[in-house]
Amino acid sequence: MKAEKYILILLLTICCTSCEHDNSKDLFNKSNSAKQITVENGRISFPDKTVFHDFYNKSKNQSSDEIASLLEKDFYKKDFYSLKPIVNDHTEITEIQRHFDKIKKNYSSKSLNRKNASLTDETIIEHYDELDDILGDDLFQSLLNENGEIQVGDIIYVYTEYGLLFANKEYVNEIYNFMQVNQINSLGDIGEIGITQRYPSFNSNGGLKQVTSHVSSFIDIKEGDKISKNSKNNFDKSISMESVTAVQEPIFNDAVNNLSTCNPNDPWLANLFGETKVCTTNYERKRRVKLKYYNVNLFLAYSIGVKVKHQFRGWTGIWREERADEVALGVNSVTWFFDNSKVFNNTTNSMIVNYYVTDTGKLYTSLNSYNNAIYAGTNKPIPNLPIKNLDLVIEVAADFIGKDLTEYQIRKLFYGSIYGQAEKIMKSLNKPMDEVGVIINQRGQSIVQYYNLGTRCTNCSDIQKNFDWGIVSPKITYNFGVGNGGDFKINTGFNELKFDFKNPKVTGINIYGMAKKNITWHGFKMVF
Repeated sequence: MKAEKYILILLLTICCTSCEHDNSKDLFNKSNSAKQITVENGRISFPDKTVFHDFYNKSKNQSSDEIASLLEKDFYKKDFYSLKPIVNDHTEITEIQRHFDKIKKNYSSKSLNRKNASLTDETIIEHYDELDDILGDDLFQSLLNENGEIQVGDIIYVYTEYGLLFANKEYVNEIYNFMQVNQINSLGDIGEIGITQRYPSFNSNGGLKQVTSHVSSFIDIKEGDKISKNSKNNFDKSISMESVTAVQEPIFNDAVNNLSTCNPNDPWLANLFGETKVCTTNYERKRRVKLKYYNVNLFLAYSIGVKVKHQFRGWTGIWREERADEVALGVNSVTWFFDNSKVFNNTTNSMIVNYYVTDTGKLYTSLNSYNNAIYAGTNKPIPNLPIKNLDLVIEVAADFIGKDLTEYQIRKLFYGSIYGQAEKIMKSLNKPMDEVGVIINQRGQSIVQYYNLGTRCTNCSDIQKNFDWGIVSPKITYNFGVGNGGDFKINTGFNELKFDFKNPKVTGINIYGMAKKNITWHGFKMVF
């Protein structure tokens, strides 16, 4: 008995030592990664794109409070100044004052070339709000210095009113000379950014272009009108009394239904990097709720998603995230429309619907009336959408569902004909169904949708949902019903479809964001 006891103690000791070793190894790796990131000549410097992408992808999933603490600890204490700082209630006073002093000092040193010789706090605050609308990505703009610059490897990137300019660090003065000759302001030039609503002559068609011997320019190519031509029709239907959303408790549903639909701000400068849509409501003099959709190509990262945040304006004048009693973000649908040249060639079925449960790898299909689930594999979901952490992926194939379907029509189809079966399947498995991806294929048209049936948090300040990989172009090649590890294969004709989520034919949005403070909900819906 004693021998067995000693053996058990020995095994536990070895196990604990092993765990401690693994944890120490993780901490060592994280510490080493952090040590590689430095502040060089006032810019955050990453040794290469791999380290940048790793840092960016891990950090963007942290809360605003955590990011503020990270910036303070790793960068602000090393004499770094953000293009737009992220602060919390612990760092606001020190960092905002420090940033304002730096901005005013820089401004004064260049006052001979400025329209005004002095700079007010209010002007800086207004500039910060404009930046939030232009770049869309809070984290990314906090990693740029006060001049809109960042260094990755030996390349220095400068974000300007005419897109991105970059060159090897030994030619950084060539960037500055080019900016001076072409009268280009960086995004850090407060009060000087122009709104010309045209692409510059040195890169009139957008994209990536070399503009001097050593300097390159990048402007996101905006391919046509990505907003539905039927926006007025969609707007009227989206705010109609007909219920085309998931049902939650009555009090919460009433709060959502009573939200007004905002008219989002669409800053033109954001077109240089993609597209942003922003709505803001001030429900008190110093409190507001901000809802944002962004789809931006920042060259170093793609950022596509929606975010709601509750903010408070402290004595510094800066709007920063403040915890509310509760925050809610609901995505009734985000819809990407794509053309296809395929024809439904399954003559034995008028429509095929597949329900893929992501964590089990099981697929339920209308071909067997959703009985006898087929194992399709978990390594590559069906389809492999650029949206992570989905509970369920649903795909539909048919010859014809409707001509030029709109966001409203697809959403109505989802809640009227697809949602019920999905709910039945997930309830039978005792699994949640919070986030759902849908892909619908018909002759000439493919539609991808994301539904978040309601994300809520208490004692929090914001909720964000990213739709992208963050480091590579959001493109996929789609094949209907083809999994990685299963035997389920059916030929519908919808194979080898190319989807670029950065440049769909049209994007449709139907979301809501709100915050609860002192028993009252504040916020709005965004529809386009």
